[in-house]
Amino acid sequence: MPFLQAGPFRLLYQNGFVRQITHEGTEVLRMIYFALRDHNWGTFATQIIEEKIDTQENHFSISYLSYNIDKNQVPVFEWKAIIEGHENGTIVFNIEGKALQSLRKNRAGFCILHPIEGIAEQPVTIFHPSGASTATHFPRYISPQDPFLDIQSMQWQAANGCVYKVDCEGDIFQTEDQRNWGDASYKTFCTPLSEPFPVQLQQGDTVWQRVSFRLATENKQPQSGVAPQKSMSRQEAVNVGIAAAIETDELSAESVELLKTLKLSHYRVDLTLFEKDWISYLSDQAEKALLLGLPLEVVVTLNEDFESQLADFIGVMQQNRLHIKHLLLLSARKLVTSQSLIDYIPQLKTQLFGVKIGIGTDYNFTELNRNRFEAGEADFVSCSFDPQEHAFDELSLLENTETVKYLVESAYNIYQKPVHISFIALCRRANPYATQAADMVLSIENQIDKRQSTAFAKEWTAKLLSHLAHTEVASVTMFRTIGELGIMSKSGSTYPVFEALKER
Repeated sequence: MPFLQAGPFRLLYQNGFVRQITHEGTEVLRMIYFALRDHNWGTFATQIIEEKIDTQENHFSISYLSYNIDKNQVPVFEWKAIIEGHENGTIVFNIEGKALQSLRKNRAGFCILHPIEGIAEQPVTIFHPSGASTATHFPRYISPQDPFLDIQSMQWQAANGCVYKVDCEGDIFQTEDQRNWGDASYKTFCTPLSEPFPVQLQQGDTVWQRVSFRLATENKQPQSGVAPQKSMSRQEAVNVGIAAAIETDELSAESVELLKTLKLSHYRVDLTLFEKDWISYLSDQAEKALLLGLPLEVVVTLNEDFESQLADFIGVMQQNRLHIKHLLLLSARKLVTSQSLIDYIPQLKTQLFGVKIGIGTDYNFTELNRNRFEAGEADFVSCSFDPQEHAFDELSLLENTETVKYLVESAYNIYQKPVHISFIALCRRANPYATQAADMVLSIENQIDKRQSTAFAKEWTAKLLSHLAHTEVASVTMFRTIGELGIMSKSGSTYPVFEALKER
């Protein structure tokens, strides 16, 4: 991963893209890249050939040919890319693309990532294609809607007091707050979401775009607003729970003893109360929780008949004297807990003593942010987190651990309730943004990241826990007990990530 220089800018070139563009030690752009997204917002994999890199002391030139490939490893789109960094500090990224076969796409073109630290709350001017301009600022709290629209150029000030400018050609751009989906960045992208999608591309259809970045003015008067985070004291330890395995029903005595060394706070079990066999499943998992010496975090999904379903659940709970610490209420076929179910919590509390009742979503923070509700007498709000809704390389995943700081602060700002993050995993467990309902549920195979059993997962987890320790998060649920989604193998051999949880 060679670092390059373009006048006063230092940057990293990696896998065809430029990232971590810094000016005098301050990161001012996180990444400039291009992507082809399918009709379900999946990102096509890429292959780079004919790469040529010419680096000099204060300037560079890069060119390559890139192919997007489908699941069958068949090229579906080609790109000719040229990146130039000039001695005066101007960085120009030019792409020419062509469809090699017919396909449906939601996006084809550039994305520009802005870091959060040093940029949040800073002033920005948006220049529109009409010639008009809008003066605004980067949001502190995670913005539910796209903060900047109809962009041809944008000029912003960073906390170091300098002003930077990006010019975009070949399409109209807009900016979203990617923290909604777990990314530690604001993203300026094309094509505007106001345009219909997916779009049917025919073989031979072309795309041309250019992004230019430069220093606009240099001002040595640092500005305030460097970090969108209120003052928080470091926690002694984050309350970390773990979830039941879904790849196997077995949990060996050796695995139990190892898990008991981690000082976990709870054991998560998921139930769908309008389906059969949930009672036997709960009974089996309650026995495992008892062996682990952990209280239960029970996540229940309910339909419109939730009153009778909860009555049955409470009956089973009381009859078996289950030790439940958290009860998270979710609504079937909805992105967040329904208001009618939330409004039922006061009645539920008359039957549940010592149980914290939560609401929210099993998906990303964006659902809490965009589908707001009255939290009423709920004890906490909850959402999930994963680092690779948009990017899958290790550097991006490590960068995205930062997002939990903003997630906790923003969720509390909205609901004024303690914040839980349940579930945390390397990969998403569902895709609520799929255009076809059948694609919303992900198979176990598609939830697995092979890095789960490697040293990288340990590094990622340690970094995430470090960020969480500077928040007021009430609790988190991380990973599963055993299997490829767990912290040890089915045979009970621990993965490196196990040590990250033990060392916290």
